[in-house]
Amino acid sequence: MNDIQAYFEDLIRLDQETLVLGGIFLAVTLIALSIALFLLGYRSNTKRKLAEIRKSMDGEARVTDGSRKIDNTLESLAPLFSPKSQKERDSVKNQLMHAGFHESSVLTQFYALKMMTTVIGVGAAAGIFFFGTDIPYSNLLMIVAAATGLFLPNFVLHQLVKKRQSKIRNAIPDALDLLVVCTESGLGFNSALKKVSEELEISHPDFADELDTVCAKVNSGVELNDAFEELVKRTGVTEIMGLVKMLAHASRIGGSLAQTLREYTEDYRDRRNQEIEEIAAKIPTKMIFPLLIFIWPCFFIVAVGPSILFLLDALGA
Repeated sequence: MNDIQAYFEDLIRLDQETLVLGGIFLAVTLIALSIALFLLGYRSNTKRKLAEIRKSMDGEARVTDGSRKIDNTLESLAPLFSPKSQKERDSVKNQLMHAGFHESSVLTQFYALKMMTTVIGVGAAAGIFFFGTDIPYSNLLMIVAAATGLFLPNFVLHQLVKKRQSKIRNAIPDALDLLVVCTESGLGFNSALKKVSEELEISHPDFADELDTVCAKVNSGVELNDAFEELVKRTGVTEIMGLVKMLAHASRIGGSLAQTLREYTEDYRDRRNQEIEEIAAKIPTKMIFPLLIFIWPCFFIVAVGPSILFLLDALGA
């Protein structure tokens, strides 16, 4: 019986070692491939032919700066790690857009950077396996290193999205108040929107840039409702949809935009107050767990502890 148990233990240990060695081999291979592609500046045949055509037409080679070389290298690495699911790619693309990255190549650059961080994480896990065997909880550290390299880009992107959306939400009340003042003073809606974007450029630069984009789209011939719907799509802040619907209704029935904006501003302020009151109402419930875990035990130790010690001494005597 002991021989069979020892055989299975040796077999499990052999499988674990094979798995770890296979992971190390894969990490080393990916690192070598990344370095090779970075140094060689891999390009497709089409790009290479286009470069040759440009060279023959211009008579000299075009000199690109370091940032462009890095972008081309990252774009060439992206297909190696980019998921095949179109739904996942669209989700990441929307998150990048909500975070304020609107370049066409940002998706490929994100997946290329994610591949590089994954390789670094697996390499760190391999280093712990070979050189950190004496470190306590080395297996846990290996798992944490690999998981950090894999999920760190998504976590950072999620935090950037939350931070930018929070800035835009905080800028909406100020923008609405300024917009009401501008429209009631006699400015047209487009001129008022342009003026608000200029005034918010210092205090709320993210929302000011989005409003300036809306003004540019309206001036180029895009309908006002469509421009605001694209604003909601770019930022992911759905609170503006109410303003879009109210503006569409006012323009359809010929109502006053200034009065519409004032009513929406009051309604938006009431909703914000209700949200704050809701958050405040949840605080006592959320405080129960810290009270039970941290505060009440300390209170009982201080209040009841001396009495218990006195009783133990009295009973022991």
